[in-house]
Amino acid sequence: MWYSPSHGLIKTPRSITKDGLQHPAQIFRKWSKEELANIGFHPVRLSVPDHRYYNTSGEEYNFDNATSEWVISYGASEKNVADLKVQMKVKVKSIASSTLSASDWMTHRESDGGAAMPEDWKTYRADVRAMSNTKEAEIDALADLDAVKLYNNTPGTPNEQGGIPIIDNVTAGWPNDPDYVAS
Repeated sequence: MWYSPSHGLIKTPRSITKDGLQHPAQIFRKWSKEELANIGFHPVRLSVPDHRYYNTSGEEYNFDNATSEWVISYGASEKNVADLKVQMKVKVKSIASSTLSASDWMTHRESDGGAAMPEDWKTYRADVRAMSNTKEAEIDALADLDAVKLYNNTPGTPNEQGGIPIIDNVTAGWPNDPDYVAS
């Protein structure tokens, strides 16, 4: 993307007329950053708040002299923490429900007088329900937006490559079913 105060935001290459001279769309692909700057077009960098936690409002354009870029930033207001917690708990319940639904047939079979559900599956199903309850209690205890962000973005244990994975505690940590085979 490029921006020029005289032409506005250019999201995709298109032909333009600048100072009476027609330029083809290819200038945005073939010209250097400096050549484009000479006719008033600079790259754009977006500075957007994380939409998971903030509502955005009006755009603001500022030129960054250090990088020769236009920076488009947005006003932001925090989302309601109580609403975010409700959404997180709905997701936890959905994960638990869909996880349990895969083995519901065993429960139905047993209740209809068929073969009993294996004990390891009963334990697994109880573990899923317990995990759901634990996660909901943890979410209820989150006091502010920073706590919600950390719960969704917890730094994990460094891996072999030295990277530190980010863990979303809503979706991570659920038990594996008894038939799970690690790859």
